[in-house]
Amino acid sequence: MKKKVLSVVLGTTMALSLLGTGTVASADEGTTKLVIAYRDGDDTGEENYMYQWIMNTYENWEKKDEVELELQTIVASDSDYFTKIQVEMQDESTSPDVFFEDTFQLNTDVAAGYVADISSYVESWDEWSTTFIESLKEGTRGSDGNTYAVPVSTDVRGLWYNKDVMEAAGLGRDWQPESWQDILDACAAIVENCDDDVVPIWMAVSNTEAEATSMNTFQMLLNGTNDVLVDEETGIWNVTSQGITDSLNFIATCKQEGYLGTLSEVFDASDWEYANQYMSTGKLGMYLNGSWGYADYLESASYPMEGYSDDTLSDALGFAQMPTQEGGDYVTMSGGWSWAIAENSDEKDLGFEFITELMKSDNYITYLTGSGNLSTKNDMSEYEEYNSKLYVEEATAMSETAVFRPHNENYSKVSSYIYEMVDTIVRNDTSVETAMADFKTSVESVVGADYVQ
Repeated sequence: MKKKVLSVVLGTTMALSLLGTGTVASADEGTTKLVIAYRDGDDTGEENYMYQWIMNTYENWEKKDEVELELQTIVASDSDYFTKIQVEMQDESTSPDVFFEDTFQLNTDVAAGYVADISSYVESWDEWSTTFIESLKEGTRGSDGNTYAVPVSTDVRGLWYNKDVMEAAGLGRDWQPESWQDILDACAAIVENCDDDVVPIWMAVSNTEAEATSMNTFQMLLNGTNDVLVDEETGIWNVTSQGITDSLNFIATCKQEGYLGTLSEVFDASDWEYANQYMSTGKLGMYLNGSWGYADYLESASYPMEGYSDDTLSDALGFAQMPTQEGGDYVTMSGGWSWAIAENSDEKDLGFEFITELMKSDNYITYLTGSGNLSTKNDMSEYEEYNSKLYVEEATAMSETAVFRPHNENYSKVSSYIYEMVDTIVRNDTSVETAMADFKTSVESVVGADYVQ
């Protein structure tokens, strides 16, 4: 159990040496220690926007003199971070109090007993009901409906498109498909009217793209049908519906009609590099991807938009909503990161209080400008450094009706079977029927035959 600390701890503890750099912000003797864990994927240390966000908040906190802050800075990839933080949370002696959690991983960690239920905290937090975007709270709820984290960042998915390509295809520069057929028709128009080396559409369809194939492609399609992946109330997984069939047939059609890139490029471990290169040089029509995508085409990025500057990027690059299958509505999915409190923490009250400090707008802006992510609060437009970001208005509007991945604890495993299913249809020309049969068998092996239909 963590104790009241009587002196400043200098250096890196043994536990922290397994994770990365430990930073201690000292206060007076007799203070309470609060341990915060977060990921620094680029190993940028004090230059990291997360570090700056946390420390700036701490420096301006009225309880600074009462609390000693210890940072567990984990230098790792996303997957390694998940593993390392889980190891730490298993033991009271190494568990952080507050930790940065991908909402993709949240329900797995909740099911394992690592994450504290913070429903009672958020219910008495005024800002929770007044400034947080309601639809984004869903991403931090467990399968029991309780809240387990505070959403920090979000994103949405849609169709980026090159306006020059669309104009050359006869579709105009302001394009918004109203159904899946409109997308397929646009692909056909690009094939018919543009140069042979122009790829109509790019989307994640490989095992190497993993969750992007499952979420950005398959689930974006499935959510545009009348079906859902899992019934959240019964826990019964959908493995045979017409919506799944139609979603896979859309992907198969894109492959069969030659609307995708070459297989060697599509299945490359860095296939998005081909997509970005083609988009920036007028050789790609559409890219089903996330709201962060425009940043790859800025002048300072790896794929600056040919013939355009940052000031004119919106003249070259459009961001269309993904339509439902038959039209009449649009669909998007959101993910993002959050702050959670470890179940093994002895300082849950203090931990939540510090989270509320981090999320105060004047502190939170440091994270938003550093990460480039979308806000989960509706009061950040007053900050010019946030409001002036490209495409923020379009993406924020989409986020109001965003849906999230299932809360079910088996989601991550089922998701791996989804991208295997999509992969084999595109890579091996496996029939949709065969791929779905294999998918059903795989899901049954995890959740049991009584929980599939």
